Amino acid sequence: MSYIKTKLSIEDKEILDDIYDELEEITLPLSYRKGGKKDTQGHRVRTGACSQKLARQACFGNTNFQGKKQVSSLTKKYPYMMDLFDEFIDNHFPEFEYDSVYVNKNVKCKKHLDSSNVGESLLVGLGEYTGGESILYINNKERKFNIQNYSLIFNGSEIEHKSLPFHGTRYSLVFFSA
Repeated sequence: MSYIKTKLSIEDKEILDDIYDELEEITLPLSYRKGGKKDTQGHRVRTGACSQKLARQACFGNTNFQGKKQVSSLTKKYPYMMDLFDEFIDNHFPEFEYDSVYVNKNVKCKKHLDSSNVGESLLVGLGEYTGGESILYINNKERKFNIQNYSLIFNGSEIEHKSLPFHGTRYSLVFFSA
């Protein structure tokens, strides 16, 4: 199978609510580039976030910068976030291994592949929103998933994916190994 869908438990949702509350206190970097200024960050371009005024994206855990793996600046500033992410994974899917979490806030991702992820990623949504399902393109067919009630594990570097429009505040968390 090319994906694993796992229902979120009540406890999973409680931990995600705690993560949401903490993320709302952090100013994540703005992804939008006014006036179409050239963007050098490939992920913002691939996901379409650079053209969305409310889009914010950030990485916690390890990042690759100029070919070197290092701890992200947000992780250094907010180290407790990794503890919350670990708590969620330990409760929800303890076998899943990751060293990075990409946080998207209010990003409607266009169809893309992930270039920095190694192997499978775990995707989950949180926040007060409607819509915003994720689409995976498997065998030239669209598969729609509600990531508010389920997590989704798939290889984002091999399976194209996107998100649908939504209303409200929508976060998506992508747990992966860099």
